[in-house]
Amino acid sequence: MSSTEVGKIPPKKETSSHDAILKAAIAEFAERGVEGARIEAIARQAKFNKSLIYRYFNDKQGLFEAALKSKLEERNESVEKIPRELSEVLQFYFKENLRDQNYVRVLLNEAQQNQGEPLIDEAWRREYYQNHIERLKLSQSEGAISEELDPDCLMLIFTALVFFPATLPQMAQLISGHKVDSDEFQTHWNACLQTITRLLQPR
Repeated sequence: MSSTEVGKIPPKKETSSHDAILKAAIAEFAERGVEGARIEAIARQAKFNKSLIYRYFNDKQGLFEAALKSKLEERNESVEKIPRELSEVLQFYFKENLRDQNYVRVLLNEAQQNQGEPLIDEAWRREYYQNHIERLKLSQSEGAISEELDPDCLMLIFTALVFFPATLPQMAQLISGHKVDSDEFQTHWNACLQTITRLLQPR
């Protein structure tokens, strides 16, 4: 699993007011969730009238969808930075999720409010993960990763590994005895990721 060309998410509008509103909305949704977020608070933080928000995004749900798309676009732009070695890929995504807590929280908000409707930019996101699964299959065919595990299962396992500490930091702290942003935890977790990937190599 490494850097690879992925489908392109639709570009956002390039205006200062649009970007300022999205930045404020991401922070508000990350802190308060979709239900708790207030358009008035977002407008105040962005320093624009809330009527402009409604003109751009129609309603709060439209604003949330645009905010999530914005975070997905940022993640897509980081693809070129992804290293080649599997353990380094996992460490990269773990650190990215820890660095960008708003991305993690906005994803959690999406999960909490979704009632089975189609996901935002579902086709693009499915292609993104499918490309990573194809890289896993290639690594298996080249003998770098054991073929004992289904590549879809491997992708689920790897995604859980890189998201868990950032998503539930209090549980990671209770288990490890260290805060997830501490040097102690990150050193220990990186060592764990290296061990896991080593065990996945064919014997």
